[in-house]
Amino acid sequence: MVNDRNKILKTNILISAVLKVVGLCTSLLIVPITIDYLDSEVYGVWMTMTSVLFWIGGFDIGLGNGMRNYLTEAISRKNYSLGRKYISTTFTLLTIIALLLGVIGLIPMSQMDFCHFFNTQSVGNEELRNALLVAVGFTLVNFVVKNIGFVFVAMQKYAVNDFLNVSGNVASLGIIFILTKLTSGNLLNVVLAYTATSCVAFSLAAIPLFRKHPELKPSLKYFDKSLSRQILGKGLGFFIIQITSCIVIFGAANVFITQCCGPESVTTYNLAYKFFNLEIIGYTIILAPMWNAYTDAYVKGDMQWVDRTFKRALKFWGLSVVAGLVMLLGSQLFYTLWVGDKVHIPVSVSVCTLIYVCMFNLNNCATYLINGFNKIRVQIITSLLFTALYVLAVRFFGSKQGIEGIVLTMAASYAMMAIIHIYQCRLLIGQKAKGIWNK
Repeated sequence: MVNDRNKILKTNILISAVLKVVGLCTSLLIVPITIDYLDSEVYGVWMTMTSVLFWIGGFDIGLGNGMRNYLTEAISRKNYSLGRKYISTTFTLLTIIALLLGVIGLIPMSQMDFCHFFNTQSVGNEELRNALLVAVGFTLVNFVVKNIGFVFVAMQKYAVNDFLNVSGNVASLGIIFILTKLTSGNLLNVVLAYTATSCVAFSLAAIPLFRKHPELKPSLKYFDKSLSRQILGKGLGFFIIQITSCIVIFGAANVFITQCCGPESVTTYNLAYKFFNLEIIGYTIILAPMWNAYTDAYVKGDMQWVDRTFKRALKFWGLSVVAGLVMLLGSQLFYTLWVGDKVHIPVSVSVCTLIYVCMFNLNNCATYLINGFNKIRVQIITSLLFTALYVLAVRFFGSKQGIEGIVLTMAASYAMMAIIHIYQCRLLIGQKAKGIWNK
């Protein structure tokens, strides 16, 4: 069984690596093409808009991750009828939430001054409203259908989820490239290219998935009220973590930067982030399949495998830091080859972004194990605490900090969380976790 788990893990890592390379090339190519199509300031508006969409995507109340863990346990025990109930219950709840968000969101969006919110006069208020309405609409559809990917992940087919994400990105690149040849710059076209493709990819994937595994096919008659309380209970924990450490710290960066420094600074930060995000992508290739492998090992009591795997994950993190330093040395040359002289990215922004990325990866190294064990109470507390400190620091000192200060504040938040979470991992692996550390 251990050999099977290792084989599945290695296969997922290998295939994911290939797909991540494709996704990486796509993400690098799409940036200069989109900037040329829109211009630097409107591209900054689009980047800020993606932060709003990122927030909306997090309002699934953690149901996807809650389902993911429980579904993995059910499949590990070959209890497919229970797995079908988890899937049916989760998709029903997500559909209800998406509809409610859509109705509630229409009220403020009908009255908002979008030019003021995005701090721009380059795009008209009506055009911004229409673009955001379309973006939110497709994001709410994706809010539900993206969880098809979690079903594959629970089956320890993480690479399939990666394929669906990458295929949507490749389609977006192709559409935007065609747009540059046939139309002039239009924000709504870009919104459609980015948001609709993901919905289509995940929706199409559901057809062969449930034909091959009809025992898991969701249906309203398999909705289980008792399971909904269980999924909601665990999901709310993941939601708090998402809404704080992920959505506020990471997702609000573009909003804080645009308000404190202007939309063009958002473009500067995002180009640096997209470059050093390669380090996150590379490390996540190794780390991401471990979440559900940790769950499988924990269900079967194989703590020795967990210990060996976690130590390897920490060693790979050290190697990722070294790789990041090499990237830093070549960053200015890369920016020149990538976007030419369209945008200037100071070395200080690159250094701060690298530090942030390293701390983000270290925290993920620990939280993937904690999430796999379903012991997230400490993570909820740390997320709330350090997110509050981050927001206070940015709100009071953001205009004086500039891009560098805001990014370093994010890095410090993740560093402190990582220290606490690694300590919890050692307790869990040694089976010494008690009280709050084991909840």
